[in-house]
Amino acid sequence: MQKKREGNYSLLLLAGGKSSRMGKDKAGLFLNGKTFPRHLIDKAEQLGIRQKFLSGHFMEEADVRVVEDIYKDRGPLGGLHACMKVMETPYCLVLPVDVPQIPLKVLEALLAAHEEKCMQGQGELPLLLAHGDREEPLIGIYPVKMADAVGEVIREKSCWVFRILNQWGYETCEIPLEEWQVGNINTPKEYELLLEYAKRGKIE
Repeated sequence: MQKKREGNYSLLLLAGGKSSRMGKDKAGLFLNGKTFPRHLIDKAEQLGIRQKFLSGHFMEEADVRVVEDIYKDRGPLGGLHACMKVMETPYCLVLPVDVPQIPLKVLEALLAAHEEKCMQGQGELPLLLAHGDREEPLIGIYPVKMADAVGEVIREKSCWVFRILNQWGYETCEIPLEEWQVGNINTPKEYELLLEYAKRGKIE
């Protein structure tokens, strides 16, 4: 299964936010001795994903390809579009850089659910993580062939991620978890709480 994943999935890591509420680049923050991006890249490796793409932040690492947006200032869709355009795998695991604490088991469950859909011939819609009454548009599996459709939508201006999702169609995968496990780390207070969870041994 791991070998099959290597050919089917890439990691698409979005780090292009302005980090205005944090006051510093979130991609440069550390958790348990590793930067936020490194946590997610390492988890992708454990899941059997070998091709990793990073949008919005320069990272001088041999195993990560940094991709510049084709359409500038288009938010996360700009990063999705540019990275998808250079991917060789049919699908990508999309993650925002500010959820380094997301449990490996949650990502494994998401990938397993998508693999099951592919076996049933139903893998061509994005599969988003859902928990409680929330759907996470930037935590999910996307078909790379969406790139051109995304490009058409953002060619002139930025737009909401759900605009393209509603246009293309999508499905959700309900996975039980605690809210903090997928909460975006946007502010110094949230970062402090994250570090406290780490001290208590609650983060991988």
